[in-house]
Amino acid sequence: FCSRVVGFVLLLYCSGARAAPCAILLRHNFAILIVLECWIQLVQGFTLNFAVPRISGQVPYFFGRTSKPIASPISDTRRQHLDNPLMSIFPSGSGCTGAFQKSRGEIRVELPYALDNSDPFVFDTMTARVPTKIIGRTVKYNKNILPAEILDKLAAIGAEMRANAVITKLRQGPDVDHWNECLVPYLQKSATWNQLPWFVGETYVYHRLLEASGFWDPTSPGYDVDIFGPEKRESLELSLVQVQTRMAMCKEAEGRWTLPYFTALVHMSLWGNQGDSSLFTVADIATMGTGGGAGLLCDATEDMWNLVSTTQAAQVHVLTDNAGMELVSDLALAHYLLSSGPAAVASVTLHLKPHPFFVSDATRRDVEHTLATLAAAADPNQQAVARDLRGHVTAGRLILSGSGPVSLLAASPEPFWRMSPQARAALAPATLAVLKGDLMYRKLLGDCQFDSAESFDDVAAYFPCAVAALRTCKSPVAVGLRPGQARALSESAPGWLVEGAFGMVQLARPPPVTRVDSDPARRTLLVSFDPDQALRDCAPLFR
Repeated sequence: FCSRVVGFVLLLYCSGARAAPCAILLRHNFAILIVLECWIQLVQGFTLNFAVPRISGQVPYFFGRTSKPIASPISDTRRQHLDNPLMSIFPSGSGCTGAFQKSRGEIRVELPYALDNSDPFVFDTMTARVPTKIIGRTVKYNKNILPAEILDKLAAIGAEMRANAVITKLRQGPDVDHWNECLVPYLQKSATWNQLPWFVGETYVYHRLLEASGFWDPTSPGYDVDIFGPEKRESLELSLVQVQTRMAMCKEAEGRWTLPYFTALVHMSLWGNQGDSSLFTVADIATMGTGGGAGLLCDATEDMWNLVSTTQAAQVHVLTDNAGMELVSDLALAHYLLSSGPAAVASVTLHLKPHPFFVSDATRRDVEHTLATLAAAADPNQQAVARDLRGHVTAGRLILSGSGPVSLLAASPEPFWRMSPQARAALAPATLAVLKGDLMYRKLLGDCQFDSAESFDDVAAYFPCAVAALRTCKSPVAVGLRPGQARALSESAPGWLVEGAFGMVQLARPPPVTRVDSDPARRTLLVSFDPDQALRDCAPLFR
């Protein structure tokens, strides 16, 4: 209105200044009015951008367009996430990048390609490290345990891999039918070892090794024999110095529920992940487990602490990785949660592998051997921790699961987003699921080569509960890093992704997922969730 009044006054002024007759003015009035209207629209567009205030207390667009106010103002660091409707649905999200498209109640992911033998590290793993070093070492460890014909079968699998032979169906195992369903796309094409995606090929070889050893055949001399057991036990014996240090910290922290002690126990569990016999020898492992400082690339430990501290009847599930030093570290963390955490911590569940896997992965038998080792030690701290943990097992607060749906999923060739309804139901009640190690991290990402700056929240959006990942980097996949951080690391430490010297502690709090659909052929993942419930759950995070 003001613009039109100003325009009318200007028109009269111009007409009066030139003393133009009315007839002449009317002849040119049409053109003048067009020019004035364009000027008015320009002024309106300019002024409205500043005149209409933003309502900074509104719920972010990424929860769906709504005017329901948040109880308190939003900080400047959060405000940047309010202005883009394509930003992550999570407060800590890094924004919409190439792989993710988000709308109200839905996240659609265009999955990058999974790692395969085109990657130099993967190629070396599947053509040299596994068939020659790992299988060759396993044969040597079992020379006095298994007959020669079984050792020859183990060695033959290594020869198959080096010759890039065509893969075959599996014959035995607790979930062999499901395994063969997963292998159908590769069996139909008569795929060779080198044509398998890395995650499928690497999990497949360990299943084949157990078949060759007769692990599931009651008539075989190798029935129920852990072919990696001798190496795991030696690794624990050579790590007794680190074990003593960890148990001393465990007893020192007992009864002291503080962030510094919680951080110490979580980081101890993280760096214990360096004890990986699928990558290092037992002699290498004996010198590891004490990383930290600049080697920690991202750290969500405080967020984990806040989550556990503020949840009533908290349930923590840990999907374990390696036996030996790492398992000792995980048991120390479980001991701290159960004996030092808030009274609300109801239970800790350790999901162990259902059978020997990836050389050093922990089974229930390894937990029993570790507790026996601690109980037999001369160190009173180790004895006390073993006694406490056995008491928690008896009381039902420390649950050792080695045969349930989550354990079977952990040893399968599928990504976590393909988890069965049974596995999802087992994890859904958890306050926090802790994924230990590089293999579980790869499984969370589907071994896909996401941009390293993708949000960890977005990648884990399909998970049925809050999920933390504790891994030392031993494979060429990573997300949740700052833009440019990966490039800087590659310049200063070219092997940062695969040498186990760098660690990551990450946490995601997914929305209340109602459905997860994946299409392997189109390489897409669709996560559906209840946006209203997400609003109720997550709005307090913005306060």
